[in-house]
Amino acid sequence: DISSLEGKLIAFGMGDYGEASRVECLKRGAPFSYAALCEEDATAPGQLSHSAMRRAVYGDRKPYLRDSLVMPASKSFAQRAILAAALSEGTSVLGGYSKCGDSESAISLAQSLGATVERKGDSLHITGISAGKRDLGLSSVNTGESGLLTRLCIPVLSAINGKNFTIEGTGTLLSRPLKSASDIMASFGVLVTSKDGQEREVFVPAEVRGRLIPGNASVPGSGGSQLVSGLLMALPLCDKDSRLVVNDPKSIPYMYITLDVLKHFGVSTRSEMEGDAELLENNDWSACSAIEFKIKGGQHYKAADFPIEGDWSAAANFLVAGAVFGSVCIEGLDTRSLQADITILDILVEAGAVVSQLEDGGVCVKKAPLEAFEQDLNNAPDLFPIAAVLAAFCSGESKLSGVGRLSSKESDRAAAILETLNKMGVEARVDGDDMFIVGQSLSSRILSDHLLRGGEYTSYHDHRMVMALKVASLGASSPIIIDDEACVEKSFPNFIQML
Repeated sequence: DISSLEGKLIAFGMGDYGEASRVECLKRGAPFSYAALCEEDATAPGQLSHSAMRRAVYGDRKPYLRDSLVMPASKSFAQRAILAAALSEGTSVLGGYSKCGDSESAISLAQSLGATVERKGDSLHITGISAGKRDLGLSSVNTGESGLLTRLCIPVLSAINGKNFTIEGTGTLLSRPLKSASDIMASFGVLVTSKDGQEREVFVPAEVRGRLIPGNASVPGSGGSQLVSGLLMALPLCDKDSRLVVNDPKSIPYMYITLDVLKHFGVSTRSEMEGDAELLENNDWSACSAIEFKIKGGQHYKAADFPIEGDWSAAANFLVAGAVFGSVCIEGLDTRSLQADITILDILVEAGAVVSQLEDGGVCVKKAPLEAFEQDLNNAPDLFPIAAVLAAFCSGESKLSGVGRLSSKESDRAAAILETLNKMGVEARVDGDDMFIVGQSLSSRILSDHLLRGGEYTSYHDHRMVMALKVASLGASSPIIIDDEACVEKSFPNFIQML
């Protein structure tokens, strides 16, 4: 079955008459061909030199080469740390801060709670409010366009505000439902509704009524980790202990990012995962069926001093660009990070890219023959757009699982990815919770005139779609024009200049 060997079979003719087949095999899906370093080193008649082969395949197309890149601060860490610092007693110093829309919203929120924020170089000096000593009495807060900040605020302010309040926001946040928010918060005595009271789902602006009541509760994890993270930040401020069981948890790494941040600020919580043998033997978080958190009440946040680590979500875009189009080296990433999007390294290794870690902690990825891969992204849904672009350049059919996690992002991200890929000429479909993408190697796309179609595309006002489109444009037949590139400022204002 020849079709089943696509991306694995190398077949070409020998001699002068077979010379063309050494390039033709790449067009037909061979992962690589053979060339000599120079004409004098040819080991068989018809063997092209490296330079001649490169011209035959790539023409005047230049490889994508980037070295010594430094990623912005992880906004997942930054937003949690900024809020924790605002709740603390004393002055915290958060190093390595870089501006983006969501993190700036966290600073504005901290200031509205009464914290003072001073910027010194790339450090934030935040003097907190000693949360829990008095009620804040705020009528409303604004969380910008950040879904995470919104879901952190609902439980935290319910614990320390002392009166009902409204959460307001801007942009795409206003059209994104706060899934499961009303049911989860009701378990702790808090009522959350849309301000107009007309929607079955809760949307921002939202009304939050009641004080957070500590206790025991079992909640669904299918809606993601953000509201759970808010509870993990809020319940330690209550006067009694709590036990929180999260069933069928998703985005598990982000819950543990929250615990890691809390540990810096002197707040401790015990946790225990439940699952099958796969969880124990392979540390496979997708096999986790539930997490039990035991939260001691009466705790107080204490000022901390630590750096915010670099963002793997941002790095994923550059690493994929290097794997498909050339090579990339990024400095300063923590390869032991709890960030879910470090999963991009597993994806690239499975696809066949050359991935290496340098002694100084840098990560390098180089182009190599890429094959189809399978990955469950339920715990790392933000990787979907760039993983889909990678799949478009991997020979064969790749499968990405976790489509159900994408509907309440900045866009209906599954539909956005599918429509974009199809418009680019990439065969893709969704079946249940899985997205299937049929890819071709870059050399095959070039030689068969199947580069991604350029033209006008929409970002759906989604920062991660902008980044994926920009990487895809490196393998397009003509320029890709994006209707709204400015939304990338939400997470990575300098992305387009750096790419």
